[in-house]
Amino acid sequence: MYIFKLLYRILCIVFIFYVFHKIEAQQSNSDLYVSSRNTNSVKVFDGEKGAYIADFVQSGLGGLNSTQEVAFGPDGHLYVSGRANTTILKYDRSTGEFIGNFTTGYQLDNPTKMTFGSDGNLYVSQWGSQQNKVVRFNSLSGEFVDEFTSIGLNQGCGHAWDSSGNLYVASFGSADVKKFDTNGTYIGVFTETGHLQGAVNLWFDGGALFVLDWSLGKVLKFNSIDGKFIGEFISGLTNAEGVTFDESGNIYICDWTQNRINQYDSSGAFIQIFSSGGGMQAPNSIVFGPVYNPTSVSDVDGAQPQRFYLYQNFPNPFNPTTKISFTIDERSSKGDMKEKVKLIVYNLLGNNVSTLINEFKPAGTYEVVFDASGLSSGVYFYTLSQGSKTQSKKLVLLK
Repeated sequence: MYIFKLLYRILCIVFIFYVFHKIEAQQSNSDLYVSSRNTNSVKVFDGEKGAYIADFVQSGLGGLNSTQEVAFGPDGHLYVSGRANTTILKYDRSTGEFIGNFTTGYQLDNPTKMTFGSDGNLYVSQWGSQQNKVVRFNSLSGEFVDEFTSIGLNQGCGHAWDSSGNLYVASFGSADVKKFDTNGTYIGVFTETGHLQGAVNLWFDGGALFVLDWSLGKVLKFNSIDGKFIGEFISGLTNAEGVTFDESGNIYICDWTQNRINQYDSSGAFIQIFSSGGGMQAPNSIVFGPVYNPTSVSDVDGAQPQRFYLYQNFPNPFNPTTKISFTIDERSSKGDMKEKVKLIVYNLLGNNVSTLINEFKPAGTYEVVFDASGLSSGVYFYTLSQGSKTQSKKLVLLK
């Protein structure tokens, strides 16, 4: 009897994973935002078909120069680094209008890649000859925290963290990936020498470290424990820089020289040229974000945005609290209970572990705090629904 119960439980878990995967895979509520380095702009492409839509951040707006990294922050707005800028710039998530310089208290020297860390800070690499350490800023206020890494990096680029919280940074000029502990102390070169020529982006997955190499036009795979070279994962690009993933696990990589974005499946197999055109020149960063609607207006001014979107929680992983933001595009109807706005957190078995929102709300953008003090470590799902519209995302609790 115990064996049957155990098998039933395993099947339930597999089924829940399948259901949520299907829900996520069917969502088309994201567009693709792409840096265009040589036009000093950010362009937006249809997240489902890859077609060019518009210039989201107009050329040079806010002083943007030599666009580098694009990332949506914890408040949902778009943050952009420019190699020729000395601060990180902030743009309205709905309109692309310039809000202002985000970072303060530190003058960046050729900022390149940036990452919002789970500790509530924004990490920024620098390419400069005078300053080239990874710098931390408060991700909410933009205030300077510290120069995090104990040493500088030769043309520093992308970051990634392992499960123990150690930081790995791509060093383009040194053709390697360097490892730092949780305090930013330098441990050493992590990747086996003789394989990389110009590392720019990296990520961990399935016991491996993947490194995107601009000079080789390839993604190389290294052992995540000892940094030993495993083999080539993706090849065939001219100059590769900028990577992101959709909710089905597909990989999107910018071909810097060919001015296009390639799509690959989770095994590294080429699917198609996903996006090109629109005047895109030297794309080097991509991220999925809210569906772009040129008729929408900023909800910062109290107007009603025209979209339905659930943002990724921040920080993630988290312990024990995290913030979840969402936007609803129309007022709930008090005459129809189905139109209530609901935001619910589920465990892997599909059990409701916390109802964060279950009420009528006017159109707008909201933020709630999820406190998981009473829950155990693991993967959970949170779902936003309003009538027939539903979106789900994963969050990870690490205690």
